[in-house]
Amino acid sequence: MVGTAGLAGCSGQQSSGGTGGGTTEDSAEADSNDGDGDSSESTFRMNAVQRFGTIDPAKGTDYTQTMALLNMYDGLVFPNADGDLVPHLATDWSVSDDNLTYTFQIREDATFHSGNSVRAEDVKFTVERFFDINQGYASLLSGVLDKENVTAVDEHTVEFTLNRVHSPFLATLVLLFIVDKREVLNNTSDGEFGDRGDYGQEYLNNNDAGSGAYTLDSFERQSSISFAKYEDYWMGWPENSFDNVEIRIITEDPTVRTLMSNGELDMTSQYQSTETYGTLQDTSGVRVEQIPTVTVFYMKVNNQKPPTDDPAVREAISYGFDYETARTEIAPGSMQAQGPLATSFGVHNENIDQPTYDPERAQQVLADAGYSEGDLQIVNTYVQSNNMEEKMALLFQQNMDAIGIDVELQPQTWGTMTELATSVEDTPHTNHVFYGPVYPSPDTVFYNQYHSEAAETWMSMSHVEDNQIDSMIDEARATVDADARAEIYADIQARLTEMYAEMFVFVQAKQHGLSDDVGGYTYRPSQSYDYWFHDYVRE
Repeated sequence: MVGTAGLAGCSGQQSSGGTGGGTTEDSAEADSNDGDGDSSESTFRMNAVQRFGTIDPAKGTDYTQTMALLNMYDGLVFPNADGDLVPHLATDWSVSDDNLTYTFQIREDATFHSGNSVRAEDVKFTVERFFDINQGYASLLSGVLDKENVTAVDEHTVEFTLNRVHSPFLATLVLLFIVDKREVLNNTSDGEFGDRGDYGQEYLNNNDAGSGAYTLDSFERQSSISFAKYEDYWMGWPENSFDNVEIRIITEDPTVRTLMSNGELDMTSQYQSTETYGTLQDTSGVRVEQIPTVTVFYMKVNNQKPPTDDPAVREAISYGFDYETARTEIAPGSMQAQGPLATSFGVHNENIDQPTYDPERAQQVLADAGYSEGDLQIVNTYVQSNNMEEKMALLFQQNMDAIGIDVELQPQTWGTMTELATSVEDTPHTNHVFYGPVYPSPDTVFYNQYHSEAAETWMSMSHVEDNQIDSMIDEARATVDADARAEIYADIQARLTEMYAEMFVFVQAKQHGLSDDVGGYTYRPSQSYDYWFHDYVRE
């Protein structure tokens, strides 16, 4: 990629993305339903390791939620495999000379699943709903755009007038999923939004009002979600595309291996154990694909909570960890990290001094800061039942013990980790998080994780709260010239590394087990956009 790149979500993934992608929360017993319905229909089956907490397009943030949303809804723009933005519901757009007004032409052949035509009025309503509910990714446009400054010029022309120049504006629109205004307003309940009631939140918690390639078929929040092909999708369909998609929450690796070998799953999640991928590689009818990503696995270190509020402690932790073992033995195939930004970004700072395993230096740093063995106790939190993260935590505990830091391991569900992140005091000292860009711009790496305005989420568990970092991120967002913006991004990377803001452990190379007859998987550097099932075909 040159100059741009794109969920977990977690945690990750996302990563993932996340992440966030890359997390495990709820599991369900897998059934062996092999689609005894209409034999002429084809069904794609996949497992995930994280529940779909919400399918409301104004609320979703992590990798599973975004996976669901991008299949049921469309955005104005779409990220391609290079991270560049291409037309989607918007066939074209223009930007004013002062870089404040964006005008989009809306497709005239797109319809919602209700049969209603997609109109500029729906885009305007979506933005109003997005801001009024004020959850999910609404903070990305907070202060940048006021809902009153979105105008439906005519039936198929919509205009956004920004409050200030905001270079990542177009990229953030991949997360603005357009809803059917008429469908939502026909399904409101009592609520706090005047004549708009609850804005259809109760309805969209279990239904969709989108124009995407698939419609919601069934949804069991703790265990599964399924989609059905929208036959009238404006883009049409590739030959041998899937009529139905089923995703089940299955966290147990032996179950995943059995279902893949029996042909009852077509694709695994990206968060299976190394042992599972090794077994599947040798399983007839199954292949394992390894895909380089721009998702980084971070050990997020709480910068505001003693003792990790001390830069000397953070420096010692950074040099006391065995990155090579983590990368080659626990996460084989992953790539070496160099600072907070994946090296494949065109604006990556190649002059970053990435810490390496040096326990003697770590011990000396602590001694120079006045610490003695036994003085430091910290808590490390990771996603329970995640084989890779448990191994990483045990390695971290062992490494820290060698330099005189006592580590208490506290595995948690992903839901609990996200709740803990909302408070500096409750956020543990170190936390395992996969984070990949959620929209195709380096801004998503810096703003969501390190800006004070985006604090107290799972993405910002390091609680950096640094005025200089905030100012540089703000300056980059206001800079239109790409070369000048790249220089600011380089300075941000250097500052975060010098602060030992957190540990940059490795850049993920995700893996998926796939049935040999499944094709069409396309990695796009924006959260969960490689799970746009419109691409997938039975070969």
